[in-house]
Amino acid sequence: MAIRIRLPWEVATRARVSLRPYQCLYSTKPSSPAHSNTPAASPLGPVEPSAPPGYLPLTGLFAVNKPAEISSTTILDLIQYVCQRNKTHPLVKGALALDNSKRAKRGLVKIGHGGTLDPLARGVVVVGMGSGCKKLHNMSGSSKVYIAEARLGISSTTLDNTGSLVARGPTEHITQEKLAKALQKFIGEISQVPPLYSALSMDGKRLYEYAREGIPLPREIPSRKVNIYGLDLLSFDSSTETMDPQDSAQLYSRYGFKSWKQPIVIPASSPSSSSSSSLPSTLISTIGPSFGLKCGYRPKIISDPGLSDPDHIPIPPPSHSDDKSVYGVFFHIRVHCSSGTYIRTLIADIAAELGTVGHMTDLLRVEQSGYKLNDTATLEFTDCEDIEKVDKAIQAGNAIWESRVQSIGQDGEATP
Repeated sequence: MAIRIRLPWEVATRARVSLRPYQCLYSTKPSSPAHSNTPAASPLGPVEPSAPPGYLPLTGLFAVNKPAEISSTTILDLIQYVCQRNKTHPLVKGALALDNSKRAKRGLVKIGHGGTLDPLARGVVVVGMGSGCKKLHNMSGSSKVYIAEARLGISSTTLDNTGSLVARGPTEHITQEKLAKALQKFIGEISQVPPLYSALSMDGKRLYEYAREGIPLPREIPSRKVNIYGLDLLSFDSSTETMDPQDSAQLYSRYGFKSWKQPIVIPASSPSSSSSSSLPSTLISTIGPSFGLKCGYRPKIISDPGLSDPDHIPIPPPSHSDDKSVYGVFFHIRVHCSSGTYIRTLIADIAAELGTVGHMTDLLRVEQSGYKLNDTATLEFTDCEDIEKVDKAIQAGNAIWESRVQSIGQDGEATP
């Protein structure tokens, strides 16, 4: 009996003949006159009447106010966790129906973020879902706005308060006027040397890995050019009598910075200043191992890396003494900068300009690419366990994106 072997292209031809036509997500069949006033049911689930034209569930950009001590990826893990456990929710079903990838078949939504924020920092992280992830590559290179707290008179290995004490410097000669004058020298294009404790790579190895393992660098860290579009002094030595009163109040009540000379300021209008609910949301989110989440997800806490170092010399806490040599000098600045700017390095360079040393004690990102803190498109970390809140934030975030695209198209280039 003769056996005929099919050639590869014959097998492929037979396979193509047996394929079924591609089924569209939306029905293109016109509705009958008898039912012309009744909208056809969408396989993506119910659509809100207020939804904009072209609405797609859980598709687009929004922002999350990341608390300290967690990574930016933890935000994505939380949302993925919630979606996996709510696969029957219309919004999740609709998002999965839009995705033909193997990932969606496993019940995983498409999600990413537009730029990492250091684990010990807090503030705005732009998140993309569905086809919105394609827009994230424009986020990493966009300008950002930070509010940073700095302490002059003490330097550390990491240039922030998680490192080991390196040196002390004089602060008695520093005044608010001298500090304001020094800040003006850092506006515009400047040269920075990234800190040793950073995620930059050299010869296939992270810089912080060289530092933690005590291995000398193969060569010096090259400097880079960055742009400082704006640099404003918000407070000096915990004294804000000459600053904008609105900025002064927001530093403590709205942005969650801690005053070193007095307890955290609670607004007088708060209904119950003794209740934890009156605290700023940026502080509440760090209470407890679960961060106040109710969905069962437990984020991985990233603690101070110096706690596991036997040679770690902790930064001394500020004394309540009026002696600046003991207390140091604290100040807050608002920085509008280009991508790739290290605020820790900026503060250390400002301290050097003043003839002393310094380090960063707190960092808050308040804006990235038009996505701002305390905006309708920005959720608190705990709100990410509510799928409907995420979808509403995405709708607001998509409006911000469209406005940004129109602005770029009219001007011909993106503004800082």
